[in-house]
Amino acid sequence: MAVPKRKTTPSKRNMRRSHHKAGTQLFAEDKKSGELRRPHHIDLSTGMYRGKQIIIKKTKKEKDAEGQAPVNTDETTKTIETPVSK
Repeated sequence: MAVPKRKTTPSKRNMRRSHHKAGTQLFAEDKKSGELRRPHHIDLSTGMYRGKQIIIKKTKKEKDAEGQAPVNTDETTKTIETPVSK
């Protein structure tokens, strides 16, 4: 097993670690809403990604209905199926 001949000095250790710092976060401005969002991520305020509606916001009536007795779950859940690309 290889063993270093000398102890690495703090200067050399810190120079090696100088590239380990965290980078800055990049943000893109949304074209429609004007809000900042991370690139390649869903805009949580609108639920859009690449011009498609991904997240459907619940209306106030739907939120109030959740607190009451459960109804048929098949009718209340909404999902969007993604088209299959060839």
